[in-house]
Amino acid sequence: MPFGRPAIGLPASLWMGTGLFGLVGGALLLLFTGPVLDRLVWLAESYRAGGSQLSDESVASLERGIQVWGWSGLLVWGVTFPLWHPRVRVYLAGRFFRVMHLAFRPLPLPADRYGPGFFLAVTGVLAFTALTHWSLTAYKDVDWLAGEDGVSEWWSVVTYLAAAALAGATGWRLRGTGHPRLALFHAVLAVFLLVGAMEEISWGQRLFGWVTPAALSEINEQDETTLHNVEAVDSIIFGLLFWGSLAALAGAAIRAFWHRSGPVTSAHLLLPSLVLAPALLMILVWRLAGFLTPVNLPRLLMEAFDFGPQGSEVPEVLLGLCLCLYTYANLARATILRRLGEVGRRPRTGDAPRPPER
Repeated sequence: MPFGRPAIGLPASLWMGTGLFGLVGGALLLLFTGPVLDRLVWLAESYRAGGSQLSDESVASLERGIQVWGWSGLLVWGVTFPLWHPRVRVYLAGRFFRVMHLAFRPLPLPADRYGPGFFLAVTGVLAFTALTHWSLTAYKDVDWLAGEDGVSEWWSVVTYLAAAALAGATGWRLRGTGHPRLALFHAVLAVFLLVGAMEEISWGQRLFGWVTPAALSEINEQDETTLHNVEAVDSIIFGLLFWGSLAALAGAAIRAFWHRSGPVTSAHLLLPSLVLAPALLMILVWRLAGFLTPVNLPRLLMEAFDFGPQGSEVPEVLLGLCLCLYTYANLARATILRRLGEVGRRPRTGDAPRPPER
C-alpha cells in the first residue's frame, strides 16, 4: 500500500486564524493583566463558601499564570506566522512523511473515521473525565469512594489488569504477522501493566494481611509492600505520568495529521487516538506542578474555586480508562491483521497441488 503524496497540511486560513488568535489574545492578557486578574479573583471569591478571600500567594500565582499565557499567545503567533506560506507547509509535510515512511510500514487496515462515532466517543471520554474530577474532588473524604480499597482504588486495579490482558492478547495476535517489534512492545506493556495492578493491591498484602518486610517498611511512606510509595520512585512515576500524557497527546496529534494522507501504518498500533485527549489533558492538569505551576492556569483556577487537584486518584482512574481504550483498539487492529494473514496463506480453489520436495 503506497504512502501517497505528502499532504500540504491544514489550510492557510486555519493557521492564520490560530496565529491571530494567539497574537490578539496574548496581547490583551499582557496589556490588561490587572483587570483580568481582578475579574478572576472576584469570581473565585464569590463562588467560595462564605465568600472567603484568596490568599496573596494564590492571587500572585494567578497573575503569573495570566502573564505566562499572554506570552504563550505571542509565541503561538510567532510559530504559526511562517506556516501561512504554502511552500513552508509543503516542505515540512514532506520531511514529516519521509521520516514516518522510514520508521513505519503500511498496513491493509481501514483508516480512522472522524464521523459521529468518533465525536460520540470523545464526548463519552470527556463526560467521564469531568465526572471523575468532580466526584473524587468533592467527595475526596468519602472512604468507600476515594479511600484505600475504595471504588477508585479498585477501578485502577481492574482496568490495569484488563489492559494487561488486552495488551498480551494483542502481542499474541501479532505473532507471525511480520511485526515482531510491535508484538514485543505489547508483551512488555502487558508485563508493566500487570506489575502496576499488583502494586495497587500491595502485591496482595491488603488482601492477605502479611507484614511489610523491614527493608521496605523503613522507606515506604504507607508502610506497605509497594515500590510506588517509596519517595524516589513516586517522583519518577509523577514525572512519567506527565511526560507520558504529553507524549501521548503529541502522538495522537501526529496520527490525526497523518490520517489526512490516507495510509494506515504500523504507527496506528503504537500511537493513541485523539479520543483519549480529554482524559490525557486532565492528567496533565493534575501532574503539571513545581516550577511550571504558573503555566498551569487551569489548575490555578480549579484551586481558586476550591476544586483544585488533591491526591493521586483522578489521574490513576483516567489512566486506567486510557489504557483500556488504547489496548482494546490495538487488539481489534491486530485481530484484523491476523485474519488477513490467515486468508493470504490459504491455498486458492483450483490451484494445482505443489509437488513434494525431494
